[in-house]
Amino acid sequence: MGYEQNPARESLPSASPDEIVAAWYRMQVQNAHLLQRLALEHELNPIDLRALKFLGMDDEPRTPKDLARFLQAGSSLASAVIERLELRHFVRREPNPRDRRSTLLQLEDGGRAVVDQLRRLYGRALSGLFGHPDQDAILTATQQIEEGLREAASY
Repeated sequence: MGYEQNPARESLPSASPDEIVAAWYRMQVQNAHLLQRLALEHELNPIDLRALKFLGMDDEPRTPKDLARFLQAGSSLASAVIERLELRHFVRREPNPRDRRSTLLQLEDGGRAVVDQLRRLYGRALSGLFGHPDQDAILTATQQIEEGLREAASY
């Protein structure tokens, strides 16, 4: 397909760009299957599962506006997602101490359980890489992929 190659890597023996893209694509298909299984198991629709993944990504407080931005949706869709997740006791709203007009979204035990289960499943899938001699290079490559996807998504 003629993918652009990182000039710093040209001298190293490696798989072709086409092989890397094909492997990435296959991995994404398997990830989609994993997420679908998790969504079905917890009776979540894909958008609600994406919201939980976002809220469980790190320990930063998130507002409904942050969630709407992440979902690339309007505030009404984000509010509907939050309400569905609140009804299931997956999230709760708390007053925002920095802005009394806003709320912060916190995972409840049910939402944390879904996020923790996903992390365990990812950990199991990646376990062959833990302790690998190139573990630091794998982490660097993963971070580069993250940045590349962020750039690609912002076209």
